[in-house]
Amino acid sequence: MDTKLADLKLKPYLLAELNQLGYEVVRDMQHLSDVEILRIPGMGGRDWRKVAGALGRKPYP
Repeated sequence: MDTKLADLKLKPYLLAELNQLGYEVVRDMQHLSDVEILRIPGMGGRDWRKVAGALGRKPYP
């Protein structure tokens, strides 16, 4: 879980938004629910699947 968000090759504007919110590694987002993550501006389906996989969550319930 020490994967950096930059290593996930997210969209540049989403990566900038996550960094502004204080998230630099995947572990920082672990306390957020799936719904809260999807409400982050710029978070789309493809990026969500990458983040969910890195968090060890199933992107499809």
